[in-house]
Amino acid sequence: MQIVMHFALKTIGLSTVNGRKPCTLMNAARHNLREIQAELGAAGHIDPRRMADNTILVGPATAAEVKTLADGLLALVDTSKLKRDHVQALEVVFSLAPGTPVEPQDYFNRCLEWLRVAVPLPVLLATLHRDEAAPHMHALLLPVKDGKHVGGALNTRPNLKRLRESFFSQVAGPAGLKRDGAKVRGIVKQWAISAVLARCKDMGLPTVMGPLWENYISSIEHDPTPQVQALGIDMNVLQFDSSLVPSPIGLQLTPIGLEPRAIGLQIQRRQTQALSCVGLVRPTTLDSAPKASLGTVEDPVIDTLTDLWAAVGYHPDSKLVSISSPAT
Repeated sequence: MQIVMHFALKTIGLSTVNGRKPCTLMNAARHNLREIQAELGAAGHIDPRRMADNTILVGPATAAEVKTLADGLLALVDTSKLKRDHVQALEVVFSLAPGTPVEPQDYFNRCLEWLRVAVPLPVLLATLHRDEAAPHMHALLLPVKDGKHVGGALNTRPNLKRLRESFFSQVAGPAGLKRDGAKVRGIVKQWAISAVLARCKDMGLPTVMGPLWENYISSIEHDPTPQVQALGIDMNVLQFDSSLVPSPIGLQLTPIGLEPRAIGLQIQRRQTQALSCVGLVRPTTLDSAPKASLGTVEDPVIDTLTDLWAAVGYHPDSKLVSISSPAT
């Protein structure tokens, strides 16, 4: 059984830039500490019967205390220039696949040790969740370093790449985990988002998550890969749902079949149909083109210029271009 590592980092705040859904530190802490009643119950993804197995690795037991802790640390730095939509926290998520043979408590303790060194920010709260299908850990970090509020400066693509490399080499790799597969992109990403949203709606998550549902959608739209893996969605049989993900203007998209690196897509634009599906439809070549049956049509014999003009549709009134035959 191949166990795939998962490591992700995102910002918590009220910014709506690039379609982000706002979320406060308080709401994030309430979710991580299971204080939101609407998330619990048979219709939700959290099993209340297993909540007793959750563990607070670092931080207070209530969201209010987490907020108080953050306010106390912020009082030590200059926050006069912070905007209303400033980054209130960074959230790091580590996850194991359902049914993993890796012992979660030990693994997430090592994740936390690595995080303290790799991302040297105050850890407000770290919780290990065992009440969902996949065991995972949330860590909320205050973006304060060297007496300054650093916001989302660490949440950049080059830095995330560096962190993932470090995490794999120091924690996930030695634990026997494999790297994530490549992120889905382009139209396949849109299909993946559609499939994840449909599955979540079937599970009743929009209702049970309440206001947090909008924030959860933003994480799915950013990268649906973790949810595809967690929900066990087969990327080879994804079905495009135009009601959830609108197709580009003027196009009708019909999935023909998906492979991890072979996008199957049939695109129809007005009366023109173009196929771009690697491994599914082969282009016509000289070898694969249908061969004309012999003897059905006589090829014309061209002996004179008159015959040539007749064959190519020459009109007597058109201007001639003189062609000289080479001397023999």
